[in-house]
Amino acid sequence: MPAPRRSRAAMSAQTTERLIAVARRQFAEQGFNAVVMDELCAQADLTRGALHHHFGGKAGLFAAVVQHLLDEINQALDVRYATHDDPLEGYIDTCLYYYDLLHDPALRRILLQDAPAVLGPRLRELEEASYIGPMVQGLVELQEAGRLRAFDALAMAHLINGAMGDSGMWVIAQDDPQAAAERVKAALRCLLEGLQA
Repeated sequence: MPAPRRSRAAMSAQTTERLIAVARRQFAEQGFNAVVMDELCAQADLTRGALHHHFGGKAGLFAAVVQHLLDEINQALDVRYATHDDPLEGYIDTCLYYYDLLHDPALRRILLQDAPAVLGPRLRELEEASYIGPMVQGLVELQEAGRLRAFDALAMAHLINGAMGDSGMWVIAQDDPQAAAERVKAALRCLLEGLQA
């Protein structure tokens, strides 16, 4: 009995997943500029045509890898938040947990080192879509529960996100990133606890 044929959508999804997985590994190990598309496609056992069809080129593939990383971070933060009974402590701890994720070399190299230069303003758009909405929602819910003071939640979300992004860059540039992360986490906790009603 012949095996069932996969749909075009399923084959397309498998191709994009394979390209993203190989690209993530190569971008993390070599950096954006050093990755050669012919070598990447050969490792993924796909043609350059497949790459261009799905992503338009190297920059498009890199943007897809960045989005994949942002989605992974959000999933990890959601899991972390779910471990807390107190929503305020959950919110604070989830923000602090971001710095623990910086131990991942792929995240450091791709998201913090290469993405700002490669994607420019597009990175800001991706981050806003991934981070700002959930941050605003969490702040508003805590305000409505009487746990936080009155302030503009959207503006505050941008402030927190900006502080976390900049301090994350500082952390990975230090000789001892883990110690630097702990210093930043302590400082950020002070800031966030200062928002309490």
